[in-house]
Formats: sequence, C-alpha cells, structure tokens
Amino acid sequence: MNARAVFVLLVVATFAAAASAAPGAAQGPPAKVPRWESNLSLGAVSSGRIGIVKSFWWYAVPRIVTVGLSLDHVLEAIPVSLTLAVNAPTPIVVPFVCAGAGTTLTVGGISFYGGGLKIRLGRRLGIIAECRRYAFRQTDGAFEPTYTKATARYFGAGLAWIY
Repeated sequence: MNARAVFVLLVVATFAAAASAAPGAAQGPPAKVPRWESNLSLGAVSSGRIGIVKSFWWYAVPRIVTVGLSLDHVLEAIPVSLTLAVNAPTPIVVPFVCAGAGTTLTVGGISFYGGGLKIRLGRRLGIIAECRRYAFRQTDGAFEPTYTKATARYFGAGLAWIY
C-alpha cells in the first residue's frame, strides 16, 4: 500500500470517527476541557537522516480542530510551520490529519501534509505515531544557487501531552 492510500485511509477514518461520535449526556458541572497539546516524535526521513518533529497545538474547537506551530528537523535546516489538524473526538485512540506551511532561513518555503494516531495512556499523557510528506525548495549551495523542488517523507513516534 503506497503513502497516498495510507493518507486517504487516515482521512476517511478521522472523519468517520468524528461523524459517529455521539455527544455524551452532561451530568453535573461540565469538566474543564484541556486546550493545549504538545507532541515530540523521533523517526526516519526518506533521505536517510533521523528526523525530529516538535509540535505545539491549541484546540480551537475542543478535542477536534487544532492550530499550532511545528518545528521539524527533517532536512538540513529546521523549518517553522503554521499547522492545522483535525482530530477524531474519540476517547482513547485518536486518528488525526494535519497540514502546514512555513519557512526556513536558508531554503525558503516548506509545506507538509500527513496524519497519524494518538493513543491516550492517561488524562494528560499519550503516545503518537505520525507520517508526514514534506515539499520544499532545495539549493545546491553554490555562490549563485540553483533551487530545485524536493520532497521527503517522515515516519516517527513519540510522546503527546495535554495541559
């Protein structure tokens, strides 16, 4: 199964889980919903290097839609991206899809899309597995550099914590 098929399956699973999640009956005062999440994952990049992805998320729509920043060490530079993610509002296993665009100081623009799974181990801690596909401009490093379009795939796993 290729990466595009996996991505489509993640998107379908995320939206199917979001559509099927029934709102629970509220009893007593509503519990405080955490609005911040931070993820750190370590993995492999298709170029052969080790990748590190650090994401900070704020839930614009609690438990479903997040916006945030992502610092991704998947190439020579570390790009900073503005990101958007849609999470399935399921209690323990949370599929998600995400996309972002940003820049680096040396290479210029970068964009990505991807998705993955978060598994909640407790109220504030979980593990994450994610796959992302990056598109960016690459330079040959010469005095008058030549820029080419390049892509890289990242697959990693790590920790997710909510606060």
